[in-house]
Amino acid sequence: MLRLLGSVRFRLTLIVSLVFAAFITVGAYGLVRQVNAALVNDIQVRNDTVTAALSRVLQSGAVAPESLALSSDGLPNVEGGFDLDVLREGIQGSYIFVTGQVVSRQAGVWSRLRPIADSTATSLFGKALPADLSSGGYVVSQAMVDTPSGRLELNVASSLRDVRLTVSRVTNALLIATPALVLMVGILTWLIVGRALRPVEAITTRVQEISGSTLHERVPVPSGDDEVSGLARTMNAMLDRLEASADRQKRFMSDASHELRSPVASIRLQLETALLAPGNTDWEQVARTVLQEDTRLASLVDNMLTLARIEEGVERPIVEVDLDEVIFDQTSRPTERTIDRSQVGAGRVMGVAAEMASVVRNLFDNAVRHARSTVAIALVSRDGWVCFSVDDDGPGVAEADRERIFERFARLQEGRARDSGGSGLGLALTRRIVEAHGGTVTVAQSALGGARFMVDLPAAEEHSTTSWREGPRARLRRKTT
Repeated sequence: MLRLLGSVRFRLTLIVSLVFAAFITVGAYGLVRQVNAALVNDIQVRNDTVTAALSRVLQSGAVAPESLALSSDGLPNVEGGFDLDVLREGIQGSYIFVTGQVVSRQAGVWSRLRPIADSTATSLFGKALPADLSSGGYVVSQAMVDTPSGRLELNVASSLRDVRLTVSRVTNALLIATPALVLMVGILTWLIVGRALRPVEAITTRVQEISGSTLHERVPVPSGDDEVSGLARTMNAMLDRLEASADRQKRFMSDASHELRSPVASIRLQLETALLAPGNTDWEQVARTVLQEDTRLASLVDNMLTLARIEEGVERPIVEVDLDEVIFDQTSRPTERTIDRSQVGAGRVMGVAAEMASVVRNLFDNAVRHARSTVAIALVSRDGWVCFSVDDDGPGVAEADRERIFERFARLQEGRARDSGGSGLGLALTRRIVEAHGGTVTVAQSALGGARFMVDLPAAEEHSTTSWREGPRARLRRKTT
């Protein structure tokens, strides 16, 4: 019961019913007032018409008040272009009387006089006057008439009994119709909202059934292009992303396990082999081999942890980094290749210093690993961007593979043939770091004959006018425009 009372369906039905009840109550009240006013106004107009007609008859002097009588059809026995239908209705439904000093007192006239309050009143047409004319239950029209017999006040009074009866009937009908309409609207709202929320209930039921092992399932999408359909499509798009993310994590764990197993197995093999003949083992060589594998293992673990922190959105300290200093620091290690740093200029970016060093180190190590003899590094600043490139004279990267090499643990066949110790994670980490810093990384053909890796990062001054978290796509659009 509590769940039902707290449901959207119940709340919407209650709100719609209350709002409708308020509006229809106000409308019913206004209708009753309007009907009452219209009926009273009709009586007032009729009384005014009758009063004006009789005033002209009395004022003309053609008929003395005391000799005023009814004709056979119930109308004054006078002539003169009056609306007889109006007069007939007004006279038959009204009390018509005069007050004032009547000069002529012919025999028989005073027998029809009746006192009202303290005034002398004459009830015309033989109708007895009620004693409660001043109680508000009548509509009275008055006119002062100067007759040859003297100045009189002509009164036409009509009872509001029929009006009140009509208004009462309308009110009683509305008292029955209003709750019935509110109940009907409530029922219709309940049914309509239930029908509208039926797809949402289906989506909720399906989402409750989806677990980590059933991410391939999708919620039903209702027909149409309304908000519920948009919600279902959005949910399915989210499930697509979750499934893709789960698949990537599974592949990552599988590949990571495989990559971590290699150096561990190598270390174990070296030690087990040395222990078979400890007296004939070159322990210094064993130590160098184990240390090399340990270094490889530590690098792999560090890359995996860095990648995990970036993808989890962990806050890192953002500082201004001299990228040229990072380049000279990371490329100063001894190597058998010729390193050309003559094109390295000044360049400052905003970012995580350790991650910038990782980008330079990964690209440099990759170039040294595949170069035949020469590696060339360049750094230039232009148009608010710092452009960093690494060229080698190795075999290069086929155009079909230039995106695949940035996938996790992806290594080309040529790379796997070399005993380089690469894990296939460095380039994936490089792209993720660069994109997290609002930049882009691409690979193309080098002028040296091998591969050219190009990194574009927003310059440090660019961060003073734009948010560092704006994203690489927005910055790339601004760069191209």
